[in-house]
Amino acid sequence: MNVLVYPSTHPQATSVQRFLSSFLVPHYLPQLISPDVLTAPENPWQIACALLVLLAAPDHHAGVRQYAESGGRILAIGVNANRSQGLLGLQDTTSSFGSVGVGLVGLVKDTSILRLVDGKSSLHLSFPSQAASPTTVICEDKEVPITRIPSASLHLGEGIQVLGRYVGDNTLAGALSESGTIALWSCAPPLLEQLLVPTLTALGLQFTLAHGELAGSRLLPQLLLAHPKKWDIRGCIVRTLFPNRDLETSFSTITVKDDAQGLPAIESAIFSDDEDTLQFYFPSKTSVADSSSDHPLLELLEVPKDSENVKVIILTTEPLTAEQETRYTPLFSPSSFFAAVDEFRPTQKTDELLAGDILLYGEVVTSTQTMLDKNPKFLRALPSPSLSIATKQIAGRGRGKNAWLSPAGSMLMSLRLRIPLKSAALGHAVRSIRPSNLVFAQYLFALAVVEACRTLDPAKAWATKVKLKWPNDIYGEFPAEKAGKRVELKKLGGILVNTHFEGNMADIIIGCGLNVLNEPPIGSLAQLEALTRGQGPSTLTVERVTAAVVTTFERIWGSFLDEENEGFRPFMDRYTRAWLHSGQTVTLTTMTPHFTVRIVGITPDHGLLRTMPLGGGQFIDLQPDGNSFDMMKGLIKTKTS
Repeated sequence: MNVLVYPSTHPQATSVQRFLSSFLVPHYLPQLISPDVLTAPENPWQIACALLVLLAAPDHHAGVRQYAESGGRILAIGVNANRSQGLLGLQDTTSSFGSVGVGLVGLVKDTSILRLVDGKSSLHLSFPSQAASPTTVICEDKEVPITRIPSASLHLGEGIQVLGRYVGDNTLAGALSESGTIALWSCAPPLLEQLLVPTLTALGLQFTLAHGELAGSRLLPQLLLAHPKKWDIRGCIVRTLFPNRDLETSFSTITVKDDAQGLPAIESAIFSDDEDTLQFYFPSKTSVADSSSDHPLLELLEVPKDSENVKVIILTTEPLTAEQETRYTPLFSPSSFFAAVDEFRPTQKTDELLAGDILLYGEVVTSTQTMLDKNPKFLRALPSPSLSIATKQIAGRGRGKNAWLSPAGSMLMSLRLRIPLKSAALGHAVRSIRPSNLVFAQYLFALAVVEACRTLDPAKAWATKVKLKWPNDIYGEFPAEKAGKRVELKKLGGILVNTHFEGNMADIIIGCGLNVLNEPPIGSLAQLEALTRGQGPSTLTVERVTAAVVTTFERIWGSFLDEENEGFRPFMDRYTRAWLHSGQTVTLTTMTPHFTVRIVGITPDHGLLRTMPLGGGQFIDLQPDGNSFDMMKGLIKTKTS
């Protein structure tokens, strides 16, 4: 869910967004919203908006009023507010009507005053632009320094919840409306933590704060696991990182047998990389049954407390039993994942490392993508392919500067591939790739997600509703809630690819977030399945979906490399059958003057989006990097973040 800060042009908008992000991520994603998006037809911003933060009155009020009247939450900062009774209010004057004055004979619309219905009352909001002066407010018995706008005051009468008062004159500084969905502060933005936290709590946003970080979002150790038939490969990884250290003793004594006696005997090895320090632990036994820590995994080690950049990785000699998985990995079953990999892989190859055979799993991590992308030494110690999976990310990454939220029920993974760059010296016996063909990794992985859904749904009851949006998004077709529309598109996932080069080798890190079991209003595969399943139980799990995706991609990637000289041509029909854009007409705002074009396909040699002007002429080809596709408006525009 989004927390939207309006307007994006306000001088304090970015500061407000950052303050909100420090408290709300990963539960909510604070973003700036521009005036044109707020006034877009059909108000698409409302769909996933958990809170609208107003720093100024919008030019057009209808969308905001509709959002408030449907129960949407609003936080107004730097506001002057008056409250009156009734639809228009006994105290209303011509200047008080704001957007409600449209269409009323004899009344003049004043867009500087926003009127919101609050139960049986009306709130009239304006945002003075005067210079503010420093003062203090009392909030929860604490004095908090703020800056006060002289002409901004709150006249709200009875029935409201007081959030803060100014020191000195004891006048109202912050309040929650009678309905409990509108919070108002008359002091200038941004609000400090001491004011934001009680305000967001009063509005009903669900988060907790402890020592500056979200409770439940503490980084947890990760487990370096492997398919039971290829378990020994983990030792090769660690020995690559520590070539001068004898780890044989550690590896020969690690055990996770629950009947071990005494205290845990811990061995560890520390490795420093560009982004993180990696601390490998080799516990000799599991912890006692009664755990006093926040998570049973923490009983196996002493997590360094002085550095946020220390990532702990635990290795065990034997695969976890079902009972141990319940205790140490309660939100993800490695054994179920490996079993699903075997199910979806047509033939078993015990002499070759395949996608999903090496697994780095963490219940709470910063980002699976960052762990691999920003730690090059660790990246190159991992065999290819290697898979990293998380249940929750606290700093998930999207395309460009975008963040990626990880609400409960998502598949969060990064897959590392290493492949030689094509050269005459390699010949044809070794699989390799031309640098120009690396762009197709994101298209092929997106295709793998769609085709994996068809593996999970062989009857194609719901899988055909999973679609591709250029260049790297996964969408689902849901029944439209509004009259006049057949389907409503909801984003299900996204793909991020980072590439690094070392000599004649390319390291490709493919990150993917996919909503599997998420609850509305976020769209998910489980919701698509439920539309056709009826009352029966769901067969979808994060483990099975992840296994289906990586094994499907493994087959597609192998076929691509086998015919690498053909580029994307062998996959063109499969890709375009699954995407949303065949024959779609869009406006290119990347060019001056703007062009209206029809989408034709993907160029098979360089992976560009091929379009043709409606009036005829030469093709116009667009790169996936640097361009953004706004389906709501039918625009392709330069990506700015």
